[in-house]
Amino acid sequence: MLRVSVDIGGTFTDMVVTDRDGSVSMFKSPSTPGQLAQGVMDCLRKAAAERGTTLAELLEQVDCIIHGTTATTNALITRTGAKTAIITTEGFRDIIELRRGIRIGHSPYNLKVPFPKPIVSRDRVVGVAERVRFDGQVITPLDEAAVEAACRRFAGEDIEAVAVCFLFSYLNPAHERRAAEICRRVLPGAYVAASSDILPASREFERFNTTVVAAYGGPVFSSYIDRLEEDLRGFGFTGKLLLIQSNGGIEDKEAAKRNPVSTLLSGPAAGPAAGVFLGGGYSDNIISVDMGGTSFEVALIRNGETLLTTETWLSEQRLAVKMVDVHSIGAGGGSVAWFDPLGLLRVGPQSAGAVPGPACYGRGGSKATVTDANVALGYIAPDYFLGGEITLDAAAAEAAVARNVAERLGQDVAEAAFAIYDIVNESMADALNERCTKRGFDPREFLLISAGGAGGLHAATIAEKAKVRRVMIPRFASTYCAFGMQLPDYSHDYVRSYAARADAIDAAKANNLFAEMEAEGRAALAAVGVHPDRMQFVRSVDMRYVGQFHEVDVPAPARDLDEEAITELVAAFHAAHSARYHFSLPDRRSELLYLRLRAIGATPKIKLRTAEPAGMRQSLKGKRRAYFGRAHGWADIDVYDAAALPAGATIPGPALVEDPTTTILIPHAFACEVDRYGNFLMTHKQ
Repeated sequence: MLRVSVDIGGTFTDMVVTDRDGSVSMFKSPSTPGQLAQGVMDCLRKAAAERGTTLAELLEQVDCIIHGTTATTNALITRTGAKTAIITTEGFRDIIELRRGIRIGHSPYNLKVPFPKPIVSRDRVVGVAERVRFDGQVITPLDEAAVEAACRRFAGEDIEAVAVCFLFSYLNPAHERRAAEICRRVLPGAYVAASSDILPASREFERFNTTVVAAYGGPVFSSYIDRLEEDLRGFGFTGKLLLIQSNGGIEDKEAAKRNPVSTLLSGPAAGPAAGVFLGGGYSDNIISVDMGGTSFEVALIRNGETLLTTETWLSEQRLAVKMVDVHSIGAGGGSVAWFDPLGLLRVGPQSAGAVPGPACYGRGGSKATVTDANVALGYIAPDYFLGGEITLDAAAAEAAVARNVAERLGQDVAEAAFAIYDIVNESMADALNERCTKRGFDPREFLLISAGGAGGLHAATIAEKAKVRRVMIPRFASTYCAFGMQLPDYSHDYVRSYAARADAIDAAKANNLFAEMEAEGRAALAAVGVHPDRMQFVRSVDMRYVGQFHEVDVPAPARDLDEEAITELVAAFHAAHSARYHFSLPDRRSELLYLRLRAIGATPKIKLRTAEPAGMRQSLKGKRRAYFGRAHGWADIDVYDAAALPAGATIPGPALVEDPTTTILIPHAFACEVDRYGNFLMTHKQ
């Protein structure tokens, strides 16, 4: 049977098909704006053609399709989600307006910077009588008539989604669940999300806003994934349709529809799994970066574990669910070069996207992009883009660079193109350094794994700017995230609020909450066919010193809490705090805020074939003239065929290695070696 994984990007849709014998095939097709499923079907047709079979016959052999979707993310970023309303506790209509007084951006303390607008305007927020106390006791029953009246009003306003957010519902969800039932009855076509289902944890703003985002993106995601499944079933697909979650794990389609927040950034979230799999033999500390056509994503792997966060801001919206800590900037092959009001050259975040795309695509694009610069510099062969599937217009690329950049700078085309190349590399190196320094890490201690169709041309230069000595370009670089989707286990994260000082923990209560989460996780895994022997439950606790604002995620003992386990937990907290902030206060009292549990269902893993050593003679394709800035100027450099390079081959820079889906630039200061799996490992010569 075959496993298929799909990652839809802003410019290209990537697909990886794996077989049980370890064979891996990669496919790319341009993404179609507004028709995201089109790229998926195009890639499947290419896969069928490669195997000499029909699409229907191919799909009959597919056991599961694992999908990373941008549907929810795009809806949030472009503000094209559902028309959403909120039902909340009377007197608390302003929670998402007030936030926490936080201004997102470069000037968080500048009082002149306006607050970003919430995705639900205040006129669509309705308060109803109900009240649950801080201990979960009901002091004001739910006014069901008021909920029904609000729903009838929403029906007249064509509301498509409703978020139900009541105070202290994470302790007693009865009112929220009843209100949600009424909403579904009165508004049968609307998407309804209750905060006690989306994020049953304290802190009203975080819980409310995360739930609102779930409701806002719910109809868009549900419509998209149902339409995709219908298309696949129509062509004979009978397997499972799975989704990559924001936490890097996989879940089934129905679970994702119930909580679409879990699909935000789901494509980039799969990248670190590929990083651990491919780079774990070289280093436990990895910086995983992915440069595609539109964006550049950075994620960190420390001691073999992908770093997660519950403090994500995406498109000015707070999300408190566990997500892979991915930092994204607008820097990709389609990023546009422009001049700011001071006359300084900038690159990105604006992108030419898939349509019209860079000028060299010949689709009407006229602005100079990073891809145009790479063509003008001689790094990309115009007749070998996507293995020759697309022929690039080198003259159009040079004209765009000349018209938009060179003339204003008073430089020739090569110098202007190199300026674009250098500036975008500086931006990406800054993003890399920012993620490391914010976590207290030294990038020199890490292996950089660079992926994405455009990543191979920039990785070594980025590494040099960030003082990173070793760089890996995976064999699957251009479909890195899609490859990573083949690797994760089923994974569900659960959280319960439990505020108590460590020296006053009610062990029985805490153990009951852990048991409750484990039962939910066991049921969720069983629903997708995971055998009990393949289930694992990992406990953790959010702790802080009494009086602190931020907490630390601390691994908890796998057994029930008792006096000995609590002592271990406190010791683990001091160690985790020291690792995170480089100090601990063992004489200070600590406290718990949240209990967390991750339910994991193990899935089959890929066993890659190793490459056989061989000679180098047939791998050299020829030479190409390329420009390396004023330091080295123009040079005639060797160009190698990636598929023909054997394991153990070494290539001194400067050189180019061409693959149908990516090109690797080996600068003067680096040498490259091909490992036994066909990955390219570049090392700084000094």
